[in-house]
Amino acid sequence: MKKYLLIVILIVVSVAAGWDWYLKTHPTTLVDIHKRGENDFISIILIKNPPLTDKGKLDWWMRNATIFKERYNIPAPLKSNKYFIIDVFDFSDGYKELEKYDRLCFDKMKTSKNCIDKNWVMTIRSSVNGKIWYDVDESTYIEKNGKFLEVKEKIKIK
Repeated sequence: MKKYLLIVILIVVSVAAGWDWYLKTHPTTLVDIHKRGENDFISIILIKNPPLTDKGKLDWWMRNATIFKERYNIPAPLKSNKYFIIDVFDFSDGYKELEKYDRLCFDKMKTSKNCIDKNWVMTIRSSVNGKIWYDVDESTYIEKNGKFLEVKEKIKIK
């Protein structure tokens, strides 16, 4: 019994050390930013090595939100209703030519390689009542008192 417990502990420690190594050697990095829409209220952030979990993605955003606001004016809400959208995409494959029909292209870039595959990571958006919504994978969250609460009730459109 002690032998199996020792093996399990060894495996857990090895996995934890491997995970820690992975996170340190593959940090999430900002590659580029694009803005669209009226008054640039839509921001598209391209990153490499996005966090793997919902919690990791939300934590990454919260750690960097001030930097995005100060350096890049993100979010840039509409003046009329303060609405904004921020889409974050995994940019690990780089810019590509249009070729495929379902790529996101940036017409302001004057080159043939101005498109990305839509490897969506998350969306941050405001609502008309001033709440901030975070869409990550299959879940939607709102922030309340510094914590993220998952929205269980989905809005159905008929």
